[in-house]
Amino acid sequence: MKALRLLLSLTISLSLYTTSHAVIVTINASGQIRSVDGTYSPDLSTGDNINAVFVYDTDEQQATSSDTDGSTDPGHEYSSFYELPSPPYGGTVTHVPSGGTFTSNTAAVVVNDNLQNGGADLDNIIAVNTYDWIEVLGSNTIDGPNGYPADGEEWTLAMFSDTSWITDGSLIPDDLPADYTPVLVGQEFDESENVIGVVFVDINTISITVVPEPSSSSIFALGCAALILRRRR
Repeated sequence: MKALRLLLSLTISLSLYTTSHAVIVTINASGQIRSVDGTYSPDLSTGDNINAVFVYDTDEQQATSSDTDGSTDPGHEYSSFYELPSPPYGGTVTHVPSGGTFTSNTAAVVVNDNLQNGGADLDNIIAVNTYDWIEVLGSNTIDGPNGYPADGEEWTLAMFSDTSWITDGSLIPDDLPADYTPVLVGQEFDESENVIGVVFVDINTISITVVPEPSSSSIFALGCAALILRRRR
C-alpha cells in the first residue's frame, strides 16, 4: 500500500508541472449531398445521405511528414500541412443509399491561419471572408505528373471559424472553437491531376470525441513507479 501511495503521489506531483495537451480527435459527421458536379463513381445524387468518420492527432510529432513553411500557390494556400500515418488516422465516408464506402490510405491535417475562402469555391455554404480553419483530409490518390493528387478521390472535412481561433499557423490546434461551420467536400481526380467530380455535403449532425494522449512526464512517472515496486519486491 505504501508503494501504491508513492506511485500516486509521484504521478500527481509530476502532472502538476507538466501537462500534455495533445489529443486524438474522432469526428463523426452526417448530412445530405448538396450538389454534385461532374462525374463521380459510384454515382452520387443530390439529397443522398452521407456518413463520415475522420480521425486525427493534434501532436505534430505523430506526423510522418510536415510542411510548416506554408504555401501561397493560388488554390493551394495553407499555413501548415501534416501527413499522419493510417491507420489509426484517416477517414471513412459512406454513401448511405448504396452502402459504398471510401476509406483513405493517407490522412492529413491542413492548418489555415487567417486566410480567405468561401463563396462559389465552397458552393456558397459560407460567404467569402477571412477565416481560421483546419481541413482533415483522407485520400486514396497517387501523385500525378506535377506532384498533385491524381487517379483517385479525396474527402475533406473542413471546420471554419473566425480569425481568433488559430494563433499559431504552424501548429495543429488542440481544441475546436465553440462556434464553427463544418463543410464536407469530395473530389475525384483523373490520371492527369484534373478534377473530374466535386461533391458538397451539408452537415446535419456532428459529434466529436477527444482522447488525451499521455505526456512524456506521465510515462516517466509510471516507469519510476515500476522501478520502486520492483525494488520493494
